[in-house]
Amino acid sequence: MAGYQTLNILLKEELDQLAEEGRVFDRKEMEDRIQKAGQDRQALMRLYEEMGRLPVREDYAYTEPSEYEEILPLCRLGNTARLVEEVELFDRMYGAWLGRCVGCALGQPVELWSREAIREWCELADAWPLDNYLPAHSRAEEKGVKLNNTYSTRDNLRHMPTDDDIRYTIIGLNLMKSHGDSWDSWDVGGAWVYGLPFRQLCTAENQAYLNFINVDENGPWGKPEHAMELLKRNKVNTYLNPYREWIGAQIRIDAYGYACAGDPHRAAKLAYTDAYFSHVKNGVYGAMFFAALIAAAFTETDINRAIECALREVPGTSRFYEAMVRAIEIADAAADGEELLTNVLEEYKAYNTVHTINNAALCLAAIRFSGGDFETALTLSVMGGMDADCNGATVGSVMGAFCGAERIPEKWKAPLGDTLYSGLAETHPVAISELARQTCQVYRELHQ
Repeated sequence: MAGYQTLNILLKEELDQLAEEGRVFDRKEMEDRIQKAGQDRQALMRLYEEMGRLPVREDYAYTEPSEYEEILPLCRLGNTARLVEEVELFDRMYGAWLGRCVGCALGQPVELWSREAIREWCELADAWPLDNYLPAHSRAEEKGVKLNNTYSTRDNLRHMPTDDDIRYTIIGLNLMKSHGDSWDSWDVGGAWVYGLPFRQLCTAENQAYLNFINVDENGPWGKPEHAMELLKRNKVNTYLNPYREWIGAQIRIDAYGYACAGDPHRAAKLAYTDAYFSHVKNGVYGAMFFAALIAAAFTETDINRAIECALREVPGTSRFYEAMVRAIEIADAAADGEELLTNVLEEYKAYNTVHTINNAALCLAAIRFSGGDFETALTLSVMGGMDADCNGATVGSVMGAFCGAERIPEKWKAPLGDTLYSGLAETHPVAISELARQTCQVYRELHQ
């Protein structure tokens, strides 16, 4: 069983990943061989094994390890943990949860749309530039264009609808409620197989889930004695997983930023542990970076200082780090939001629409350009298109933690009715404020 896609498609997508990793091969020859193999599994697997042995070109400019002990020496580190004042804690935590929900709902109707398509929809609905949830109807419908859904629009929004961006945040919270910070990547897999149906996952998560259940020989009876050795030996995060540097890990880690508020390094470590279950290299770095940025946003009074804290937690030798520095340069030079979006999207157009690097660059540029303004950062991140609900949710977390719930404009908060439908047992529905209260308690326990 291949998982998210058929085996021949997985191999075609593996070619993109190999090229990004700097592997040496003849693209046309490989594509022809995949085509010739058709649906012959044995022939495809022989080719896949050959792909895994391809060398890295000598002039490849990046050093991008996936093991934590190899990542740390390549980071600048040096962040100092700071406590969130108790009087501010709930407001900041509620702001982070609200911001994540607001951003996710804003982007849901246009997930994976292009920037141009989003603009046309809004212009033909007399709602450009975006300053509220998307309108349910537009004259673009006369051309046959339809939103992904209309229940997340300004006309119909009554609560936060179910979404994978939010489900993973709750799973992360539940991990810490039961285990504190004493869990590993195997425990992440255990949480998924108990709580997430297979068809609720996509791309890298789908492949890792499938790999994990084929390795999890102890099943419901307990955790193997050498769990992480087993996970690594069986390549749970990489086997038939061409999506291992895509955005999936980056959207899963917000709860660790919340629980480690004021401690970017600790947040990045927990994010790494979660991300490593399904991702490697830049897929992991994106998770570490945004967990650190969220954590820093709770206690920094300057959003640029929070960004600097987050940059310290990822390898300076990576494509991800290089892209974040470039995103900052683009944001600082942009005369307006339109120029920012044009330049970010042009800079990273070679990446898949749901890759970590391009989406992270858009998120960071929007945050940097905003100067700390919630609405500016949020709307820019969604108007740029690509993985719009993921980006809106990530930026919403950062800006919600930075601003606090009280400073989020009512037009964004009120339509959610403080209610989240997660699609997970025991939290369908749940009050968003209740999740914030639970996270505050986890924060206190971790910092005792």
